[in-house]
Amino acid sequence: MNDLNLYPESSTSLWIQNTINGNSGFTLKAKNALYCGASPFQKVEVFDTYRFGRVLCLGGTIVMVENEDTYHEMMVQPAVMMHPKPKKICCIGGGDGGCLRELLKHDCVEEIVIVEIDALVQETIATYFPDYAAGFEDSRVSVVIDDGYTYLASTEHTFDVILVDSYDPGGPVQSLETADFHQVVAKSLGADGIAVFQTDSPITRTGFLRSTIQSVSPFFSCYKPYVCTIRSFPEGFYSFLLCTNSEPVLEMFDQKRYTTIESACTYYNMDIHTGAFLLPQFLKREVYS
Repeated sequence: MNDLNLYPESSTSLWIQNTINGNSGFTLKAKNALYCGASPFQKVEVFDTYRFGRVLCLGGTIVMVENEDTYHEMMVQPAVMMHPKPKKICCIGGGDGGCLRELLKHDCVEEIVIVEIDALVQETIATYFPDYAAGFEDSRVSVVIDDGYTYLASTEHTFDVILVDSYDPGGPVQSLETADFHQVVAKSLGADGIAVFQTDSPITRTGFLRSTIQSVSPFFSCYKPYVCTIRSFPEGFYSFLLCTNSEPVLEMFDQKRYTTIESACTYYNMDIHTGAFLLPQFLKREVYS
């Protein structure tokens, strides 16, 4: 029997390599390349893979995989479960539709503003990821093509939750990594408002979580880092930083709201919510010492 019939993936030589600082990485075998384009901001690519379905790459970095929901669930759900009335949400860098899909699981959410600097990202999603693109047709959703800093600095709107879903530190939107931006985010939140920043891997980018905490601390009286495991990310470990100026929010969890989305999640649940905020010892030292 021909081995290629048993293992069809062995017939391809196309590999996607996602490395961090040139020291470690994640390698994924692809069936074929579906799209390659470039915007003024970055290269945009889509591959069809054996393990994770379709994969979106921006600037040579894997930012979304079709068959894994962990990143977007953990970016969105903890904050939405902790806010007492999460009605107005702003997602900075949400053009891939992943965070949007999570937000639309909640009937209590009335308005979602997606701020995406690169129009080609949303266009690519519309063509190659129809399940993700469907969320943009929801009447609660509006899309702004703009720099996230510029949008928040100029808008008069305030939000209950702001998700800073920047693709990778050091990426095309440098304005999202400054103290000025963190101040603008804080001013754009309403009462009990929560901001979530993705803070990369505390293993492969040691110190980034701590430097982010130092940057946000003048503008937020309370913060809480949390972590998760992501199969498609180099070394499999990722961190986020949840910030607020309302200390009681940090201990909230809406049990009733959770029951409405429980069956729609593949990673996030009540136990994960609690455990995500329990940091391993090396990370506690990094953050608190």
